[in-house]
Amino acid sequence: MSAKPQDITEKRGLKRWHLIFYLRVFDQDTGKLLGYIVDISTSGMMLISDQPLPVHKEYCLYVDVPQEEGPRERVFLKALSLWSSKDVNPDFFDTGLRLLDLTMEQLYKVQLIIDDFKFHEQV
Repeated sequence: MSAKPQDITEKRGLKRWHLIFYLRVFDQDTGKLLGYIVDISTSGMMLISDQPLPVHKEYCLYVDVPQEEGPRERVFLKALSLWSSKDVNPDFFDTGLRLLDLTMEQLYKVQLIIDDFKFHEQV
């Protein structure tokens, strides 16, 4: 497990959005729950999980997205884990992931997740 770089925020080109609730993220190959999205942008996301995730590993994953009507939609993505560290709550781990090779459709779906589930900032 490698520690979260202190300057990771300065390296990000896009703002990360915190979601109003955690969306579940699964490994496509195993169906195993990897964790829950804490924050997301069109270039990456942070997951929280009860087990540490390996660093520098590529994942084929999917996000379970609730719909107003009907079953949840699965958004399929590829991502690389960049760092992992203990969460503020010592029972959990945080992992930073960079999204890889997004198609226009995947980019659109990630933006919809942000638009539909982000906290709205007070002005």
